[in-house]
Amino acid sequence: MEEFLAFIRNYIELSLEAEATIRSVGKEISKKKGELIAEEGKTSKHMYFLASGVARTYLYLNGKDITHWISLEDSLITSWYSYVQEKPASEYVELTEDSRLVQISKQDWEILYQQHPELERFSRLILEQEMSVIDEFYKGYYFLTAKQKYELLISAAPQIIQRANLGHIASMLGITQETLSRIRGK
Repeated sequence: MEEFLAFIRNYIELSLEAEATIRSVGKEISKKKGELIAEEGKTSKHMYFLASGVARTYLYLNGKDITHWISLEDSLITSWYSYVQEKPASEYVELTEDSRLVQISKQDWEILYQQHPELERFSRLILEQEMSVIDEFYKGYYFLTAKQKYELLISAAPQIIQRANLGHIASMLGITQETLSRIRGK
């Protein structure tokens, strides 16, 4: 919980009342490598703060497991479309390391927003930051060579290279694992 509160404080001044409310509704949980926190066909009703561990978001396309994104500590994770739209997810979110998380339901977040307006500002700032990262990462992404995609990933999120499974990284970049190994070898 302390990591989550510190994460929020990086963006806003958090009142003692808001902190107490977050502590009362946030549930600290531990999950094992391979466990899912979102699943295709099920509606995501919780948002998670990844205090420690690694998660990947993936989907099945034409029978292939395709990694869409890899998240590290100090990340908010869920199946975002499902969570926001309250519709079944089209993807999975899997923990790829044993992980510690803080879980808060969408319903509790709505109450937090009403009771503590500074948390709406926090959410807006997070949204702006994440949108800018996604925008920069995917801008021109489909026109880049495999090497340029890898270099973009290194510049955007260098920690992923040390922590994530190479097969997942290759899938996220849309290249084969063999191509990724050749690029890394140079």
